[in-house]
Amino acid sequence: MTAKKNVAETIYFSVLMIFIGGMMDGYSYVVRGGVFANGQTGNFIKLGLGVVNLDKTLFIKSIVPIIGFWLGIFAAEHLFHVILKEPDHEIRDVRWKRYILWAEIVLLLVVGLIPDSTINLVPNSLISFTAALQYCCFRKLDDKAAYSSVFASGNMRSCAENYYMGLVLKRPDNLRRAKQYTMILLGFLFGAVFAAILARYIGEKTIWVTCVMLLAASAIVNERN
Repeated sequence: MTAKKNVAETIYFSVLMIFIGGMMDGYSYVVRGGVFANGQTGNFIKLGLGVVNLDKTLFIKSIVPIIGFWLGIFAAEHLFHVILKEPDHEIRDVRWKRYILWAEIVLLLVVGLIPDSTINLVPNSLISFTAALQYCCFRKLDDKAAYSSVFASGNMRSCAENYYMGLVLKRPDNLRRAKQYTMILLGFLFGAVFAAILARYIGEKTIWVTCVMLLAASAIVNERN
């Protein structure tokens, strides 16, 4: 008997999620003060600079989104392992994904309500928290490969590795996987570009477009899993 396909791990759903991730990062950069809120590498660098230079403002601006990201990971894991008591792992996984998507919608709705004249530390930290929820929950592709749904670095490595094995070592499965990672990378790029374009017209409300996409993703997970 053929196993039921998990729609949340298909390439098309994964591209939708990484598109949303690209929008969040593009939004935080264009609208919220030139910050990439999804990935925390830059914040760790600025945190170190804040310590070295005894710059309290830079230290605070860097450590708050880092804490937000960590709390997002803890919240996602706590929801799955403690709050959801469903013994059937597949049912619990579907509910977990739905609840994470709903939480993202609420948080990003709040972000869109915060005027762009406000200190950007608050909305960017909320985006970091949201990105951590998504990063923790949506990270499998066809149950055989891992991907990041909120930033590009790891996906770039996986894409290059699979192109090498597909083109040089002549492995068809790796070439197919490389093409999937290419779609994921393009999804992130187009999400960031889309957010930058929308921001010219609707400013801080741009993030609400991701809420519509997350609502659609929730409906897909609810109906087909």
